[in-house]
Amino acid sequence: MANPAQQTILVVDDSPETTQVLSRRIESWGYRVLTSTSGEEALRIAEEQRPDLMLLDIMMPKMKGRQVCAQLKANPATQHIPVIFLTALGLADHVKAGMDLGAEDYLVKPFEPEELKERITVCLTRHNRS
Repeated sequence: MANPAQQTILVVDDSPETTQVLSRRIESWGYRVLTSTSGEEALRIAEEQRPDLMLLDIMMPKMKGRQVCAQLKANPATQHIPVIFLTALGLADHVKAGMDLGAEDYLVKPFEPEELKERITVCLTRHNRS
């Protein structure tokens, strides 16, 4: 598996508090973290910085997480970036809709930090093999 310090994760959530908490936690695991509080900004950062993974909230103002994922996957420059949805929407239909857009995983808030760490590790390991 690749060294976490060489991998970048883009955290996208309209709550600055959430992005800050997640960012500190993920940095403590050795990853480099970029943050965004809007879908439009997230797409720009993804194209410019090419993160190794995007953690994406679904319920955001203006551009929803599903729209961000769809545009990310439609762009040849960013379509390779794996997405893990982090959201309070936990019904089976929500999960299916997210996965149908090309997301790698779907984690319902609130979640345990160790579960997030495991999902990130699995996702990056799977992606680095392909």
